[in-house]
Amino acid sequence: MGKRVLVLVGSPRRHGNTDCLADELIRGALESGHEIEKIYLKDKKVGCCLGCGACQRNNGSCVQKDDMQEIYEKWLAADTIVLASPVYFYTWSSLMKTVIDRTFAIEKNVKNTKFYLLSAGAAPTEDYMDVMFRSFRSYIGCFRAGGNEEGGHVFGTGADKPGDVAETEAMTNAYKMGTEL
Repeated sequence: MGKRVLVLVGSPRRHGNTDCLADELIRGALESGHEIEKIYLKDKKVGCCLGCGACQRNNGSCVQKDDMQEIYEKWLAADTIVLASPVYFYTWSSLMKTVIDRTFAIEKNVKNTKFYLLSAGAAPTEDYMDVMFRSFRSYIGCFRAGGNEEGGHVFGTGADKPGDVAETEAMTNAYKMGTEL
């Protein structure tokens, strides 16, 4: 039986480099029999975390009633979460960071989930992606219910203009990662 995979794309550019990596992972995952749901965060209305803590007192129920409610439901139903975000100034895009902050509401309920990271950016080498990678790894550790783990990551470097990631090793690696979810 295949896994339920939720792919969150935090790029404002549809068909940009990060989205292309996500599509390759999805292609590999579909060929391997997994169920995929892809969400473009730019198409969703998600407010910033208010820091009020009401979600922690109300079993994960956030006071904001926006598209995050749909994302929470899909997130908690998934076996695998793929965070696909371009690197902006060494870390997450604002679209992805907003969603990450809002998962504070469900942090106690996320368990037995495998997390993957896909990212592209203009940086010439992967060492420029270190802040992003460390943030990703630390983020997984925030979920207290247990059984969560890091599945892997793919970085597309030197990807400044749309299409720069095409026919690169990063695309090959994203596809392979999708087949091995």
